[in-house]
Amino acid sequence: MNIYKSITVNTLFFLLLSCGSTIKSLETFVDSNIKVDSQINNSYDLALSKIKNDSVGLYNSYNTNSSFLDSLYNELLDNKEVLLEFKDKPYYDLLLAKSLTDTIYLSNMYVKTPTDGSPLSYEYDVNRNDLINYSIENIGSSRVDEVSILEGGSYRMVNQKLKKKQIEKGNIRIMNDNTFTLNIVNDGFLRNKGFLSSKLKIELKKVSPLNIIYEEVLDSVSTISKSIEIVLDTIYKSNYNKELILNPILDITGKKKLVVPISVTQEDMNLVGWGYWVGLNNSNSLDWASDEDNDMINFARQELFNEDENLSLQRSDNNYIKLKINNLSLDTRTLNYSSNYAYYITDKVIEKPIKRAEIIIENLSKINTFKVQLGLVSVFFKERQVEMEKEKYEIKKIIKLTLQEDE
Repeated sequence: MNIYKSITVNTLFFLLLSCGSTIKSLETFVDSNIKVDSQINNSYDLALSKIKNDSVGLYNSYNTNSSFLDSLYNELLDNKEVLLEFKDKPYYDLLLAKSLTDTIYLSNMYVKTPTDGSPLSYEYDVNRNDLINYSIENIGSSRVDEVSILEGGSYRMVNQKLKKKQIEKGNIRIMNDNTFTLNIVNDGFLRNKGFLSSKLKIELKKVSPLNIIYEEVLDSVSTISKSIEIVLDTIYKSNYNKELILNPILDITGKKKLVVPISVTQEDMNLVGWGYWVGLNNSNSLDWASDEDNDMINFARQELFNEDENLSLQRSDNNYIKLKINNLSLDTRTLNYSSNYAYYITDKVIEKPIKRAEIIIENLSKINTFKVQLGLVSVFFKERQVEMEKEKYEIKKIIKLTLQEDE
């Protein structure tokens, strides 16, 4: 009987010791820091791990230009848009493999703990897959009752009794588009009176994955091409004789008849036209600044290129002078002509003689001497090789990468 009592007493004593130990362990757990899963392996992390593994083979299989890749990345961050040729498409895959992120510092400050019993709260907008790095350091001389972080309405980190000189740091992967709230609670009779307050150094950093939109678009691309081309220079040759004298019939010492040949030597040029003007009176004249600037050249330019339809040469008649033009070629006379002037466009098919025509001027007067004027012009095309730059536009399919920002 005594043996059974002894066993019963010992059993009760052991149970009491066990319960006491359990109660003490529970109190210790409540007083200690409560950590709620700060980083969770979700589908984003698994996908990121797969991309990193695949990128090793991608870098090995494609001879990459790291400076070009860095420039592409920086331009995308700065301008939010970049265009790529199709041959550079592997760089898009490499951009994805780099796990592109954008870092924003949400907070870097020193704060005093509240003294009125109300929590001190800081709230930020966050998006799914954002990574929040936090560091909360108690740099005061008293502990802080509670520091907590919530995503929406769910606790992601809780530290009860943050001791002096203690640092609470870690990172949190955001699960959904939400609000991120940091709460600081320091409630108590003495703390609400302004005693036993403390000071915190808070650093919050948000690392967001970049969302790159891939499009294949058509674009007009300008290119400059160089080529050697043949151009035609227009060469004008002219001369003007103001002192052709026709003696009268009875004057046997001088000439009463002039025969002026119109001969054209082409050399390395192509003759395209020729013309003449005859002034039979002293009152007739041509506007002749020089052999390069005169009425004959302007008239030839008009007949060839229709630059000035109102330009005509001065007409001239003299009853005592016989004027005859013998056209020795098959060249075509233009419609703008008169009895004392004309312009001819050469026939390019039939080979022509050097002597195109002859002008015959004869004085019919027995006693009068006349001074005759004669203007001639010939026009050539001369080939010349020149290096030309041409701008061409061609439609090409290109890759457009756009950095989508959080709204």
